[in-house]
Amino acid sequence: MSVPRSITFPLAIIALVVAGAALHVMQPALLPFVVALFLSNIFRPLVVFLRSRRVPMAFILLLVVVLVGGVLFGVSMVAVSSVNSLVAALPRYEARWNNSLLPSLENLLAAAPASIQDQLHTLRWSNIVQMSSIFGILAAGAGGFVSVLSGLGLILLFMLFILEGNGLFERKIVAAYPKRAEEIIAVIKRIDEKTERYFITATLVNLVAGIISVIILSAFGVDLALLLGLITFIVCFIPTIGSIFAMGLPILVAFLQFDSISTPIAVAATLIGVQFLWGSVVTPRIMGSSLDLSPLLVLLSLIFWGWVWGPWGMVLSVPITSMIKIAMESIPATKPLAILGSHSFPPTQT
Repeated sequence: MSVPRSITFPLAIIALVVAGAALHVMQPALLPFVVALFLSNIFRPLVVFLRSRRVPMAFILLLVVVLVGGVLFGVSMVAVSSVNSLVAALPRYEARWNNSLLPSLENLLAAAPASIQDQLHTLRWSNIVQMSSIFGILAAGAGGFVSVLSGLGLILLFMLFILEGNGLFERKIVAAYPKRAEEIIAVIKRIDEKTERYFITATLVNLVAGIISVIILSAFGVDLALLLGLITFIVCFIPTIGSIFAMGLPILVAFLQFDSISTPIAVAATLIGVQFLWGSVVTPRIMGSSLDLSPLLVLLSLIFWGWVWGPWGMVLSVPITSMIKIAMESIPATKPLAILGSHSFPPTQT
């Protein structure tokens, strides 16, 4: 019996909430597998190319492990050196904030209500560091990444098994669903193609954005340029808010570092201009509307998956939502919802 379309939307909302709650509870067990599933998209073209050249699968998987280890080693070196630099610079940042920036802010808001001025007086560096709300935000933001990184071995193991079984799943579909195998395989191929293209393109685009950030910050002599470039590369995977954070943190460091106000303003103007050009002109031309998601759906998915899986959910929100939308397009009862969530009309068929 078919479900009336009048109740399709309420049922979809209820199913979404129930599924989100279940995924939130299952995060420790399920998230490493999902991360490995999407990371495998980055390495799949390499695996397919080497297998076409009759390279043994054991050698291919060993190469993947070496590449992952090399990336992690490079990131750890940047992190260690940056932490040492940050510890050395903190006393200068504290003096700059307490003796210059905070008094300037108080003078700027001298005509503000007394309640606001009282709040400003409490914003000494030591008070800011000790604010539990900030630590709570940092803990919440880092908690998801730390929990996943602590299971890095499990993620790598999942990823190797996924890459090793590349192409085997389609044969299982044919054996399990002989009558609908062609339709199911077509949907799976569309999902694989779109997510693979998205992750490879997004990785290259964000890598270039991180390199540009490092070049700009190094040219102005801003501290922690390598670390800030690495953070830019990572947070740009988060739609909408990632680019804001990528600009805000370097600008804050520049204001804390330099005594002259002209240099931080020049840094801010350069970063904002380049980010606007890169994010609004270059990136859309490179990425296109490959995932065919409306901006509103991207924002809603960012909120939803951020609630479900924290920072990693924000990073994966766009490809996961795209996968769901492609699956909904193949089901008559949910196809209207997929159309409503599309960037184009009707949805592009590829």
